[in-house]
Amino acid sequence: MKKIKLIVINHILSQNDWMGTKLKNFKGKNILIKISELEMFFKVNDEGLLVLNDEKVLPDASILMTLNSFFNQIINKKNKDITIQGDIDLAKEVSEALRKIRWDVEEDLSKIIGDIAANKVGRLGKDLIDGSKSAVINIAEAAKEYWEEESPLIAKKMRVEQLLSDIDVISEDVERLEAKINSLEFKISK
Repeated sequence: MKKIKLIVINHILSQNDWMGTKLKNFKGKNILIKISELEMFFKVNDEGLLVLNDEKVLPDASILMTLNSFFNQIINKKNKDITIQGDIDLAKEVSEALRKIRWDVEEDLSKIIGDIAANKVGRLGKDLIDGSKSAVINIAEAAKEYWEEESPLIAKKMRVEQLLSDIDVISEDVERLEAKINSLEFKISK
């Protein structure tokens, strides 16, 4: 299984040979990418391409993130809660390269089923992914609206602001009432 993962990842990385121009200055350097408990060690080869290394080595740079941060980076293209250690320039270039990597599924399929069929399967897959993404967004928006309007599980920002304003008014009223009571006590005690 480990060998298959190594072959698949290295194949996808090799399809993105444009990385060589970005990473050539870092040849021979090792980088660790750790997503929660999953550790992947990469090496920049002589052509400047990333190659997954099946051995644990002392990295020149490390990119550490939680699983949530990983998904946030993939889906929303936001780099949040990512820790970088070691060679910052290497980590930055690898991070940018990994963000742009694409698996050319059609290229691989064309070797098995031919160019035309691979193109049609690729378009079908893209349409399916786009439709699924759109459906998930619509469902999430509907759930949000339901929880805000029909069965208030979450509050709208406007309602929270109104509540905070009401609390401020009540606090001020209580302070005025306390001041009035203190004033009356002082007058009675004289």
